[in-house]
Amino acid sequence: MNDINWNANLSRKICEIELFKHEGFPLRVCTKKYGKFSKGAKKVLLKMADHMPEGIVKDALIEMIPRLRPPPELKIQQSCIIRDGKKSRHDELLTDEYLGRIVRTLALIKMSPGKICQIINGLDGDYNFSEDQVDKFLFRYWNTRADHGWSIHMEQEYEQFLGEGYHLKQQFWFELQHGFGHMPHSDVFINLEIATNEQWLDHLILNTMKKIDSSLENLDLDKRLPPENVASVVQNATRIRSLEMSTLKELSMALNRFSKTRVDLLKMENFGKAEIPQLRVHRSNTPVHSNRAFNY
Repeated sequence: MNDINWNANLSRKICEIELFKHEGFPLRVCTKKYGKFSKGAKKVLLKMADHMPEGIVKDALIEMIPRLRPPPELKIQQSCIIRDGKKSRHDELLTDEYLGRIVRTLALIKMSPGKICQIINGLDGDYNFSEDQVDKFLFRYWNTRADHGWSIHMEQEYEQFLGEGYHLKQQFWFELQHGFGHMPHSDVFINLEIATNEQWLDHLILNTMKKIDSSLENLDLDKRLPPENVASVVQNATRIRSLEMSTLKELSMALNRFSKTRVDLLKMENFGKAEIPQLRVHRSNTPVHSNRAFNY
């Protein structure tokens, strides 16, 4: 297995604090050249990780540490040493499967700590996180900030690391599917069950248009009959015109159904029970008798 860049470690800041202590540097805001692990450095990191609360962030870090390349420098920032304004709640975000999944996924899609805090405080349950608590957790254990070394290349490297082994791939299946730019944000919010009414509508519009595009691509409008005589040419033109009119009719009906559904959605509290508009486009020589709604 290949070595892993230091900045591809999302928990690199808590690791840098431990390395600073191990090297005997005073813990203050500064930057120290590094470039090579000193004797016992990785054992210190593994011991620190082993004492973390049980959870998948801990599991990923323990598996990653033996493969980590040393950082070119150790950079202690204010967030490394400043005391939390309120009691830290790192343990809760590391161990709570539901909350942790939301926070990790939203951070991967570059949502700000303030917005993440607003979302989790709006969930069922009296969570009452402060923005500072969320920000400090992300800084130390799940740091996706570009000004702290995270980049598209580090993101790709971390995604590859999670997907290499069966164990981590199973643990981080949701993040792998939703957190690395493989689907629209509206789908991410819906699958996290945190979507707003507007995000639900974005999701429905996008998927309806995809279904329309797919149906149009499958229409066999370009197929021509052999022009053996004038009658066959007329027959071909009539057939194509008939398909065009049928397509326009079905698109019009689909848009009307979607418009009605959109109005219904605005009135409903439970969007998951909304009827999704169907799109039935008649393809050449393929009668369609399906009344099934789209599976979004």
